[in-house]
Amino acid sequence: MIPVMTPIYTALTHYIAENTLRLHMPGHVGIAEAWPLTWGKLASFDVTEIPGMDDLHLPTDVIEQARQLLAQAFGAQESFFLVNGVTSGIQALFLALPANAKVLIPRHAHRSFFAGMVLSGTNPVYLPAEINEETGLSLATSVEAVESALQSNEAVAAVFLTSPTYYGTVSDIKGIATAAHRRGIPVYVDEAHGSHCGFHPDYPMPALQAGADAVVHGLHKTLPVLNQGGALHLGDSFGPVDQITRAYSLLTTTSPSYPLLASMDLARHFMQQEGFDHLEKACQLADEYSERINQLPGLQCWGTKLSAPGVVAIDPLKILVMTEALPMTGLEVGRRLRQEYHIQLEIEAEHHILAMMSMFHQRSDWERFYRALQSITKEPGDGKANRRIKPVVPPAPVVIKSPREAFYSHNKRVALTEAGNRVSAEMVAVYPPGIPSLLPGEMITEEIWDYLNYIRQTGFQVQGPLDNRLETIAVLDL
Repeated sequence: MIPVMTPIYTALTHYIAENTLRLHMPGHVGIAEAWPLTWGKLASFDVTEIPGMDDLHLPTDVIEQARQLLAQAFGAQESFFLVNGVTSGIQALFLALPANAKVLIPRHAHRSFFAGMVLSGTNPVYLPAEINEETGLSLATSVEAVESALQSNEAVAAVFLTSPTYYGTVSDIKGIATAAHRRGIPVYVDEAHGSHCGFHPDYPMPALQAGADAVVHGLHKTLPVLNQGGALHLGDSFGPVDQITRAYSLLTTTSPSYPLLASMDLARHFMQQEGFDHLEKACQLADEYSERINQLPGLQCWGTKLSAPGVVAIDPLKILVMTEALPMTGLEVGRRLRQEYHIQLEIEAEHHILAMMSMFHQRSDWERFYRALQSITKEPGDGKANRRIKPVVPPAPVVIKSPREAFYSHNKRVALTEAGNRVSAEMVAVYPPGIPSLLPGEMITEEIWDYLNYIRQTGFQVQGPLDNRLETIAVLDL
């Protein structure tokens, strides 16, 4: 029997049990005759804001109860369910800032930051990408970089960070929050990949606990939640919540998915009841197999032992494996894992792969991944190993116009060969992980132009430009 600690799910099961004739949205009326039989039960849970189901925008009943339970579980003053994904929470935080505000942002932030800046009119002050020499990746934002940027820029309204990164590395949020709070500046954290961390002490310290004023979680990334489910949490230091509530309501659909809400309700309760045990087992497996993978010829897998400037902790379930010493690229490793071993990675890049492990993966899953890598690395090489690592994060941008100004400016399309020293009208982001290489309003400098050609030649999947082959690009018609 499902306890009342899951108010949304419990209300849905009661409604289904009543066998009510549904003369309301959605159009499948809980029957789903047009769907495969396996989807039938999902349809029965897919209802709308009828009596007893509450209203996501004006919650007073089961959604409000679930919202309070969510806040308690994550140590927040207030929590909001995100049914539009993490993106809507990030955008809401931007919209809640003063008009034309300056915000410190790391260059390795997700592309959703750009949408937030277009909507809000925010002016970015980019923190330079800090590249780790061993991996060629941007793994953290240092306290020193934030301190320097705050000293050099007046009237900064907020510091908005990404931690953990896509690779599981965590910045010193406590130190950064201390530095920002001395100046009365709030710290927001895109903690999309860290929803699970607060349920076990051997995982990185949650950003709220470290002093962040607001945090956004992609619950679906690491918890048993349907895709698109997330949460926006406000810390005790956030202050008045009226503006963020208005921004949240402005951006959030008025037709939320109840299966999605129920999955978040259930996942939160599961983590409170059983999360520790599952995370404990997963951490032990991660330590064991990270070490075993690190012993394979041509591979380097540090696990939580990676030491890099600015990195204070690492999520043990993000298995970053460097492949530059193999006689093949990480892209080729990923292709072979997929085609020959039916293993799909989270990321495959030129010099690394990333396996995103879950607390629900069993020892047999870890062993299957390890054995596949072992088989691949046993093959004879061709003498082309030890290639030079090219940084994954592009050079620092030169901002000519704010994202909002650029978004509404006239533009034209030119060949990439003719785009040097022009101002971009398009975003270019390699996906995954969705970190922008170029944003509208930024100059296509010689370094950026070289980087765009590097992206085009390596065949990475690109989001943003209409021409995803990058043979042409839209530039501002100045």
